[in-house]
Amino acid sequence: MCDLARALAEHRGPGYVVAPAGFGKTHLIAEATALSDGRQLILTHTYAGVNAIRRKLRTLGVKEQQFHVDTIASWALHLCLSYRHTSGWAIERPADNEQWNALYAAVGDFLDHEFVRRIIRSSYVGLYVDEYQDCSVSQHAIVMKISRDLPCRVLGDPLQGIFDFGGQQPVDWARDIEGVFAQVGQLDVPHRWAQAGAGQLGEWLRNVRTNLENGTEIDLRRRLPEGVRYVGARNVPQDLLRTQVNTCRYFNCGPKHTVIAIHKGSQDFKARCHRLSQNLSGRYSSIEEVEGRDMFAFFRRMTAADSNSRRLQEAIAFAGKCMTHVNANLPAGTIRGEAVTIRAATRSPEVAKIANEYLSSPNSAGLAELLKAIKGLAQTNVTRADLLNRVLGVLQKHTMHPELSCDEAVEQYQREFRFKGRPVGHLRQIGTTLLVKGLEYDHAIVLDATTLSRKELYVALTRGARTLTIVSTNPVLNPPA
Repeated sequence: MCDLARALAEHRGPGYVVAPAGFGKTHLIAEATALSDGRQLILTHTYAGVNAIRRKLRTLGVKEQQFHVDTIASWALHLCLSYRHTSGWAIERPADNEQWNALYAAVGDFLDHEFVRRIIRSSYVGLYVDEYQDCSVSQHAIVMKISRDLPCRVLGDPLQGIFDFGGQQPVDWARDIEGVFAQVGQLDVPHRWAQAGAGQLGEWLRNVRTNLENGTEIDLRRRLPEGVRYVGARNVPQDLLRTQVNTCRYFNCGPKHTVIAIHKGSQDFKARCHRLSQNLSGRYSSIEEVEGRDMFAFFRRMTAADSNSRRLQEAIAFAGKCMTHVNANLPAGTIRGEAVTIRAATRSPEVAKIANEYLSSPNSAGLAELLKAIKGLAQTNVTRADLLNRVLGVLQKHTMHPELSCDEAVEQYQREFRFKGRPVGHLRQIGTTLLVKGLEYDHAIVLDATTLSRKELYVALTRGARTLTIVSTNPVLNPPA
């Protein structure tokens, strides 16, 4: 790959590389950055992607001074907020697609200022954009403006363009990339599977990719390679759910191996991820959206609560959203938001005592102590660790910085979270195609494969480096485009 990395690093105009999933795209970006002179701006779309690129750069020993990694959205927002008067932008957390579209338009205009172009040129010597198939047209316009001043190299795979832009027009690969950029090269070796000792799986996925590109069906009844397993299920909701639960629950692998169970990316299937995690009693943690909608909603409810009793009720309800068997192991009075008398027969007396203390003097430290105490009960299992840990992170920040309001602590935590990226902290997870795109696990379980589109199916099939399990109500997959 060194020759392609050098060609990419030395390319001076707009150029692109076609990079199928698992073929070494992140390594190529890191290697090209290491070979470059000066500081590179590296942009991608997800915070999982930010994290993956940073890890790879560290692995290759690339110095921090040689790069800045960010999402396009975060970089654009930070740039405009740094020059609010000139950019005309003051919204710190765009709330919907309309506001994000307005931000991108503001950035596009802002980049036409000569002093901004000088800042770009003095800050970076080149631009890499990862997962370019996930750009919207407005994001593409921003990249094209930056390319006036910096060598612009983009990497992507049209078969992985699964983002729902909610009214934003997605980039057209043939028109916007192939018609504008020069092709620098194409990755053609399935490194992910070769390195994991699963070469047969990698070659099978290469053939599957060809089938998907050509619109040819994938017959799971034919002899599958080592590492690929088909699990049939009846097309009946309860039977399908039971098959999914059992497939996940009894999945065997190495003790330190990571496993991802993958659903379709729509809102309905996000809720199904949370329910499946509940059914599995926390054996798998459900991945949250980066935007943190449920986190913000919880703190809004806490702020709006008109009494300490209501605050305690909201805290217990939140714990029940993140863990199993919460109400069954707390006193009824605590659940109702009341102080309880601790007796020998009181359920979870230590938790009840902490709840009483929080009720008499509610603060962030006390709320964090309460949530941790509930988590520590032997009978509870955490199903939404991602959400719980983010809320605990906000509470810690608010405790350490009492000068901040709770709302300010939430906003500051979210900004830092966006910058740092989201680490994969649980060995077994459940997520949608949108949330796991760009991530790599040892093993992947594709849930209800017939619901996935052609691009979603490809993303799901390529997440596991060692094995792939496909749960489907039909052994022949012929996904829509």
